[in-house]
Amino acid sequence: MAANNENPAESHREIQTPTRDALASQITGAILAGGASRRLGRDKALIPLAGKALALRVAAALAPVVSRCWLITNQPLAHAALGLPLVTDLWPYQGPVGGLITALFQARTPWILAAAVDNPFPAPELLYRLALLSAGTSRPAAVCRSPRGPEPFPGLHAVRLLPRLTDFLQRDRRPTRFLEVCRPLVLSEEEVGRLDPEGCSFFNLNTQAEVARAAAWWAARCGGAAGLP
Repeated sequence: MAANNENPAESHREIQTPTRDALASQITGAILAGGASRRLGRDKALIPLAGKALALRVAAALAPVVSRCWLITNQPLAHAALGLPLVTDLWPYQGPVGGLITALFQARTPWILAAAVDNPFPAPELLYRLALLSAGTSRPAAVCRSPRGPEPFPGLHAVRLLPRLTDFLQRDRRPTRFLEVCRPLVLSEEEVGRLDPEGCSFFNLNTQAEVARAAAWWAARCGGAAGLP
């Protein structure tokens, strides 16, 4: 994997911390919801989790650190009832990279903070850390490292990546491979663990069993327990 950290000091260097409003004004949130959901067999964006659709949970997580939040979708009519601003995917069914390219093309801010619709638990402090890097990194993207390796989403992406990613999509569409094109700053596994001690930010819902597991975790969390089962 060619996605390496910058000078490790960069993610911790002294910068003048912008206000949250100033930070958010530079970032658009994008929820990537253009997948076919073949394994799950139903539209992930609309799946209820503790009474709230997954798309709305992700939107609520992104809201504090972005100026606006879009749902990138291949099914705008099906998703209209969610009440979120909808952007129709320019590259239908080309995976999350196609959705990210759509967001970069439409953005009127210099940065996109992208998250997958099937990951309903991105940690607020982790999202804020990624957003803060928009004011302090020279790299065109910032992502996180989990025990599985570099994670494409949630991730911060500069609009200037658009030509590079568009070219990449002509050759490949695997989300982990596009990190080689982005050459992002990668937050270390240790830092990610401090920001997300419960390890929830990369829990994706691809099967009915994972949806049930997420619902059980949420119920336990609301009842005072911690950690994914």
